[in-house]
Amino acid sequence: MASATTGKNEHPPRPPASADQQCLLDALRGMSRAELLGLYDAALEAIESMAALADAGTNPVTAVLGDSDVVEEWAHFPPGDVVDRTTHSQYYYHAHAAEERAPGEHGHFHTFVRPRALFPELGPAQADDASRQGEPFTHLIGISTDASGQLIRLFTTNRWVTAEQWYPADDVIAMLDRFDIAIDEPSPALNRWVSAVVRLFRPQIVDLIRARDEAIAHWRATHPDRDVFEDRALQVTSERPVDFLAQVRAIEAAVTGQPHS
Repeated sequence: MASATTGKNEHPPRPPASADQQCLLDALRGMSRAELLGLYDAALEAIESMAALADAGTNPVTAVLGDSDVVEEWAHFPPGDVVDRTTHSQYYYHAHAAEERAPGEHGHFHTFVRPRALFPELGPAQADDASRQGEPFTHLIGISTDASGQLIRLFTTNRWVTAEQWYPADDVIAMLDRFDIAIDEPSPALNRWVSAVVRLFRPQIVDLIRARDEAIAHWRATHPDRDVFEDRALQVTSERPVDFLAQVRAIEAAVTGQPHS
C-alpha cells in the first residue's frame, strides 16, 4: 500500500508496519512460485554483494562516494553517474539538505533506464518529452539508505526532480525488468547490489509507480492552473518504508505457504 505526498518536503502518514507487511504478503501470495524464487534469488544476490562490500571495508554508501570526503548537497556520486551502455541502465547517489531528508536518511540512489533504446515502440506521455535534447532517461525508483547502506524507503518523484522523460505507469513497470548494471565501475559489488534491490522489491515498486500516476492525476485535478510536472510544490509522488530482512521473511513465508510472523 503506497502513499502519495501532498507537498515538496512533506512525508505522508504511513500505515502501521504490520498492515504494510500483510499487504506485501497478500501480494506475494498472488505470485507464481517461479516469480517468488526470482525475488529470493535477488535477495541472495543483495546479501552476497553486501558481504563483498564489507570484505572491502565499504558499504553501498561509502562505495558510491569513493574518495569524497565531503558530500555536497545535490551533487551526483559518482560524478557523471553510473551508466551501463549495454543494458541502457543508469543510477546515481546524492543527498539533500538535512531538513529535506526522510527520518534516518543519509541519501538515496536514483535509478533509470533509457527507454528509446529498450522500447522504441513506446511513446512518452508528454509530447514535448520526445524533443528533449540528448538521450532521454526515465526514472524507475528512488532508494533511500542510512549512512551504513541499510535500506529505509522507496519512493517516486515528479518529472522536474530528475528531468526525466515521462512514461505512463504501465510502461515504466515494463521497464523494471530491463534495469541491470553489469559493469565494473565504480564497484562490481555495488552495481550488483543496486540491481538486486530493484528486483527484490519489485512488488512494492510496481505499487509505488501506480501510486505515482494517481498522485499526478489528483494534483492536476486540484491545481488546474499549474503545470503538474513542473510544480515544485510536488516533489515526492509516492513512498513506502522498506525493511530488507522483513522482505526476505515475507518471501520465504509466501514460498512455503506458512503464516508470516
